[in-house]
Amino acid sequence: MRRYLLFFALLSLGLVTNAQRINYGWPQEQETNQIFVDPAGQNITIGYGINGWVPFSDAVGYSVYGSRYRKAKDNQGWGIFLSTLVAPLSGLLLAYGIDEGGFVPAVIGGVALGGSLGAGIPLWTKGRKELDWMLNDYSRRYGPKPTTASVSFGPTKNGVGFALNF
Repeated sequence: MRRYLLFFALLSLGLVTNAQRINYGWPQEQETNQIFVDPAGQNITIGYGINGWVPFSDAVGYSVYGSRYRKAKDNQGWGIFLSTLVAPLSGLLLAYGIDEGGFVPAVIGGVALGGSLGAGIPLWTKGRKELDWMLNDYSRRYGPKPTTASVSFGPTKNGVGFALNF
């Protein structure tokens, strides 16, 4: 029995740590006015229109994507709950039923394990995929645009010349 318990504990720990990436927040471009004060406190400089990156919050997700964001968060939450809590407990019930509990706990544990993993993993990945799509869409629409430099040759007011565009 101890071998089964150790096996399912390590299996659930491995699933929790390696199943999905952790989202530390989405980037958001925000124009702010920053105040810089030198250490002596003599000079104060205000920087206008400085772009800063701050973590994406739930309020921004709800305001931009609405119910789609809520549904993706719910899918991911239920998938995590089923895969990391219900499945290991069902596995323990299955192991108990096989070892010494009898036929009924083994069947209940096996059905619950199959159902929780069969529903939890797809919900988890579907929610994560939807949140990743929202991240890509939000960054593409509102994130800073990459700058590229190019050299062009053409007519100017005073004749012909080169222009460095960036």
